[in-house]
Amino acid sequence: MRRRVGLNTVVDVQPGAAGQRMIDIGCGIGRNLAFGTEMGLEMYGNDLSAEAVKVAREFLAQKNNQDWSNRVVEASILSLPWESDYFDHAISDSVLDSMPFEVAQGGIAEIARLVRRGGYFYFNVISGDQTGHDFGYCDETVVTLDHEKNTIQSYFNRTKIDSLIEPYFEILSCQLHQVNDHINGKHFGRWHVISRRRQL
Repeated sequence: MRRRVGLNTVVDVQPGAAGQRMIDIGCGIGRNLAFGTEMGLEMYGNDLSAEAVKVAREFLAQKNNQDWSNRVVEASILSLPWESDYFDHAISDSVLDSMPFEVAQGGIAEIARLVRRGGYFYFNVISGDQTGHDFGYCDETVVTLDHEKNTIQSYFNRTKIDSLIEPYFEILSCQLHQVNDHINGKHFGRWHVISRRRQL
């Protein structure tokens, strides 16, 4: 919607994007909120972690001297505290693949409630095309590594992405970005999806 073209110059890719409201679903400590604010958007966010919300509010207040207590909230993706059609757009960075698929589907319904018709929704999810899995793998596993130990990792292929966002959003762009680690002999990838809220 907006793009930085120099150190301090921002241009509208979508006319009239400045000042529009955007929510970051699963905002963590607020990095995307800070960037969106720098781009001239009115940013909001939620996270399940009370600690992440606290850090995000403090971080954002230091950056732009605003009160974020009503704009960054501790809330589940299934029950967000804003009225319907409140947001022009939404993003969700590496979140929808960290929960059971049925919960993610419920979250998509809630995001669709919040985003106006015609609004954009960007998200990314982990691809099943990983070291140790065949291409197209789309099951769920329990994470054993320390960083996210005992949480769900839901892997995606294109069919599962379609099932996730139907009937609320239409896909405008769906790209699989892959990384091949030639030192350790591993590979992984993420799907990056741009979609638009359907006129239901």
